Parts: sequence; structure tokens; C-alpha cells
Amino acid sequence: MSTFIAHGIRHIFGTITSASRKEIIPDLEQHNLLLWYGCPYEGFESCEQVVYLGGCPNQTLLPLLRLALDMFGNRSWLIGSNYVWGWESNRIAREVVEGSGGTVVGEKYLHLRNSNVTELIEAILSTEVDFVLNNLVGETSYAFLRALDEACLRDRRTLAVLSCNFTEAEVAEVAPLRAVRLLSCGPFFESVDLDFCARQHLQHGAQRISHYYIGGWRAVRLFANSLREAGNSEPGAVLAALHRQHDVDSPGARSVMARNNHACLPCYIAELQQTCFQILHREPLPVMPDPYLSATELRESRTVAARPALRIVK
Repeated sequence: MSTFIAHGIRHIFGTITSASRKEIIPDLEQHNLLLWYGCPYEGFESCEQVVYLGGCPNQTLLPLLRLALDMFGNRSWLIGSNYVWGWESNRIAREVVEGSGGTVVGEKYLHLRNSNVTELIEAILSTEVDFVLNNLVGETSYAFLRALDEACLRDRRTLAVLSCNFTEAEVAEVAPLRAVRLLSCGPFFESVDLDFCARQHLQHGAQRISHYYIGGWRAVRLFANSLREAGNSEPGAVLAALHRQHDVDSPGARSVMARNNHACLPCYIAELQQTCFQILHREPLPVMPDPYLSATELRESRTVAARPALRIVK
């Protein structure tokens, strides 16, 4: 960050984990920098120096859980990486599952890059469980999915695993899954817009187009449009222009709300079939962000629009 500040950089595109985002927020606030963050996250944050384009729990986790409770049953295992993403996502999930009359059969956290998943899988398969919510990240998640698939295949059973952060870009690490039904949720999957993906391949080469890709692509597009309208790169001016942007023709964020700097996003739930995600469900309208869940009733499958929303206070 000190290098960016020394060179007068005002806008940063990136960070992936919530830990890295939270680590730089004090510098963003102190030096008036703007972070364009394109990844899903666990909510309960609203910083004036961050533009949140990847989705918060009411746009990702809650629709996914409610579909799973209808499709598979209400007995769940919650697992996650041992940091804020796993902790907070599973805390919300527990409230949703138990609020629906379901049971959290078990909950377990693993350190980042820990691939020793044998005991975890034995614990899961020793219980009567309808689905697993997987908030592991990176190599730990891949090791878990591969080993769980082998164990389920050996036991001649199938098991649903849910994720809000697993994308097409990671499929090669685990496919093919033969006994695990892997469901993911996000504002974009390749099967949503094949023409857009083809154009990206022509421009940037063959690669998987995930909702993380869309988050970064959308961030740069929104920044360029806002910078053009503002006429200068001062973060406050760019942010004010951003809040006036509205684009329904491109994938990803439709608009960014001034009260909390979060994007209004489409919501898709998809299941991995071989190497591609196929859409199982899509919300009929883009989902308004509710990062603090102040307008969302976790114990019901609805959003209470009449409640006052929290907003950024300067």
C-alpha cells in the first residue's frame, strides 16, 4: 500500500479474501483511496472507501440455502476456512437452517492450505446429513471435494455440497465429480451468456469466465464510465458519478447504491455437470443488497422491504 500511496494512486482493483480487504481498509480511509472489490463476501461491512461488486449474503448465501432446504432436506454440516469468511458465513447459515426448523449436525474449520481432510470427511459421513455448506477456500476446498467424492462413491451414496465461492475457474481442480452434487451461487455463470464469453475469449484468450472475472471486468467498466462523467479521478467525485450509473445490458452489477456502496446483482444458482455449471434457479429480478441483513428475515424466505436500511454515515 505504501508504494501505491507514494505514487499517487487513488483507485485499487482487487484483493480476493476478506482478510486482505479488511487489512487495507484503514489505509484506504486514511489516504482517501477507493477499493473496487469484485468478490463475494460475508457481509456486515459498509465502508465508504470500498465499492462492493461481488455480492453479500442476501444475494448469494440465503437463496442458495433456501433452495437446498427445499431440494435436499434440513440436516446440514457447516465447514469453512478458519477466518472471517468461514466464521460469518456459517453463523448466518446456522441461523437460517435452525430458523427453518432444521438441524446443524456438525461444524468444523480448517486452516488455510490445510489439505488433511480425512477426519472431517469421516465425521460428515458418520452422520445423517442432507447437505454440506462448504466455505473452505483454495487447495483445502479442492482436497475436500475430491476426497469426499471418492468416499461417497465408495459408500455408494450421493451428497449435495453448496458453495458461494466455487466457480468455473476451479472446475479443473476437482472434476469430474461422480457422487458429489456441487451447487454454487453467484451473479454470473458461463451458461448465462455464452455470447459474452465468446467475445471475452476473442479479446483475451481462452479462459473460464467466472463471476470473479465478471466482478473485475465490471469494476473497470464502471470505473471508466464514472471517471468519464466525473471529469477527474478524485474518489469522491468518481463515487458520486458511480451512484448515477445504471446498466442492465452487461453481466454483473446493475447499479451501486449510494447508501451502502453495494451493487444490485442478478442471482443464479447452478449445479456442476461434468465441467460446466447448469442453471437450476434464477431470481426473477436483480437482488438489492442488504449487507447487514437489516431488511431480511432469516427465518422466512422473503425480504421485508418496509424496514429501514442502514446506510453509510459520513
